[in-house]
Amino acid sequence: MAEILPLRGYIYNSKKAGDMSKVMSPPYDVISPEFQETLYQRHSYNIVRLEFGKTSADDTSENNRYSRSKKDFEDWKEKNIIERDAQPAIYYYTQTYKLKSGETKTRKGFIALAKLEDFGSGKIHPHERTLAGPKADRLNLMKTCKANFSCIFSLYSEPKKEINKILETNAKGTPIIDAQDDDSVINRMWRIDNPEIIKDVMERMKDNALFIADGHHRYETALNYRNMMIEQSKNWTGREAFNYVMMYFSNMDDEGMTIFPTHRIIHSVPDFISNAFLVNCSNFFDIHEIKFNDEKEPEIRKAFYERFKEMEKEPVSSFGLAIKGMNSYFILKLKSKDIMEQVFGNTIPDVFKSLDVTVLHSLILNKILGLSQKSQENQENLVYVKDTDEALNTLKNGNNQIVFLLHPTKIGQVKAVAKAGHVMPQKSTYFYPKLATGIVINSVEESEIVAAI
Repeated sequence: MAEILPLRGYIYNSKKAGDMSKVMSPPYDVISPEFQETLYQRHSYNIVRLEFGKTSADDTSENNRYSRSKKDFEDWKEKNIIERDAQPAIYYYTQTYKLKSGETKTRKGFIALAKLEDFGSGKIHPHERTLAGPKADRLNLMKTCKANFSCIFSLYSEPKKEINKILETNAKGTPIIDAQDDDSVINRMWRIDNPEIIKDVMERMKDNALFIADGHHRYETALNYRNMMIEQSKNWTGREAFNYVMMYFSNMDDEGMTIFPTHRIIHSVPDFISNAFLVNCSNFFDIHEIKFNDEKEPEIRKAFYERFKEMEKEPVSSFGLAIKGMNSYFILKLKSKDIMEQVFGNTIPDVFKSLDVTVLHSLILNKILGLSQKSQENQENLVYVKDTDEALNTLKNGNNQIVFLLHPTKIGQVKAVAKAGHVMPQKSTYFYPKLATGIVINSVEESEIVAAI
């Protein structure tokens, strides 16, 4: 079902750009203004200047972050800071990382082109909602620079892992990229341009559906750009580069796959009363309280984390909870699997009812706290945080009232929701590690034709 093709990628010329760890960056949507400035200062050829350029108070319709990205992109090509591969290739890309437990894992995948498919075709599935603002930003960049500076992150399922075996066998010699990022992740990439190997991978991939793990806004942007270009084209053939998007493909059955949770902080809820909230929760959840005092808090927090981790094995949803002003941590455990069915009936798809994020957003945030779906989508009372300690420590600040700790969404749940044609709430998954931006750049110029293999 997935049409995969090789590409002639632009790759940094290490003789001119130097250390790759200094020119690559994380995805644009996790870069804070402070880190953006750090990347600017780190290297004059850091990819952030193309992918996520700085704005200025003096910006105009002619001179802005997008026009400056285009100018730098053309300048880097002219100076051979980035060089285009002579032959179409797929790029075997591995990321080796260490978890807090000390375990070292390697996620494997490859970069190639994927033919753009409308959602609903059964070939490429989203799993999260998107917002209009980021899509407008990404479309402006794509229209101006006519390139993919970063990869869509997609998943496919192949339990036998034959594609990974082929890629590993043919990733010969020194990698063209071997660089450590700011999270101490080792990024390595090999170029595979043997047509027979590429054909083999293409053939094995053609029966696989793809699930977008990260990059929903960029994928929808690529669809919008394709549609715009088709309208403008006089002799559209379907082989133009704008009909495809650069994508990273990783096997969800591989042992290197890790999903982290994203925790929720609730703030500024009017007339919030902690005891009344807990009483309302007790109608649907069993509540386990762990009390502490300031002196014992670090020790109790550690025990709370361990208890919460154990709850991940339970067949029903559970959450860690902390409330401002209360010297207690709480574990909420759904009383039974039938609660969501009893409360919501057929107003929520069955595949959603066992998801922690659905239980949290629909049952707790909406029904108990009264936060509408629209307010949640607009993040009016909601902040997302990755780190557990950071999340709990936010209760010391401002109007923050409640912290909910979540378990990671399971990969099988992502697959089930996407195949059913639904999308999860925002920030349901955090696939780790993030892909590096800048390791390959793909051209989508109007005159660009994809390679025939």
